Amino acid sequence: MSPPLEVPPPGTPIRLIASDLDGTVLGRDFRFRPRTVEALRAAQDGGLHVVFVTGRPMRWLDPLREQLAHEGVVICSNGAVVYDLAADRVVESSLFPVHEAFAVMDEIAARHPGSLFAAETLEGVYTDHGWARTDRMESGAPRTGPLREQVPAEPGLVKFLAKRDGAEPHAYVRALTELVGGRLSVTSSVAGSPLVEMGQRGLTKARTLTQYAAERGIGPHEVLAFGDMPNDLEMLTWAGHGYAMADGHPAVVRAVGRTAPPFAEDGVARVIEALLREQAGERPAGQVSTAG
Repeated sequence: MSPPLEVPPPGTPIRLIASDLDGTVLGRDFRFRPRTVEALRAAQDGGLHVVFVTGRPMRWLDPLREQLAHEGVVICSNGAVVYDLAADRVVESSLFPVHEAFAVMDEIAARHPGSLFAAETLEGVYTDHGWARTDRMESGAPRTGPLREQVPAEPGLVKFLAKRDGAEPHAYVRALTELVGGRLSVTSSVAGSPLVEMGQRGLTKARTLTQYAAERGIGPHEVLAFGDMPNDLEMLTWAGHGYAMADGHPAVVRAVGRTAPPFAEDGVARVIEALLREQAGERPAGQVSTAG
């Protein structure tokens, strides 16, 4: 028998739901489950803010438009870009200088031969030769070739990526975190992949979400958040009510403590449904427990 769901206690003023996309509300086929769509719409109809906070670039948000008809603001690229879907424009960006990425690239290449690199800008993606087009960010047409010859110096980078095909994922991410951490932000968002994502120093999903919420007069104790990977961790621990997906990265599950059922079991939808029942005073006995 599955353990009871945890939802904020009755009377807790949840005003904002912040959710990661892939692995949290989107499956490997990049589809929302119908129950999730219904739950998210019910939350919005109930007056809650819903914002998606994703590692995806702004160019890869078609599931939100096509399946959810979402037209609000999305926090993209691990917090580097705040993008208005309805207006199709960047509201805010946190970029870093290209020369910082190239310095890091040289160090990684020297210590981890065989590493490949990609750079994301506000205008597109640039990749090394050999970078297989299997990553979610590469749905468009990346420019391929030596990065130093391609990537424009201005206005700066949204994200810099490194991967080493065949490397043990956890070891590669850990090694690059130790090498680069402190100069750029370092995280990972693709389960089981030796792929490292780097951004502006100090950048996290949580940093941008904190600003987004504050601009709307919303504090962390009023935020319900969902995620599954290391790039979600700061967001989940910042939110007053953060949930790691039960089938998410083990380190994230351990650190957060509170879990939602797995994606395949409509975990996010079930927590939102339980929250809405609590707010309506309709908690079925034995189905939902409360947690602070």
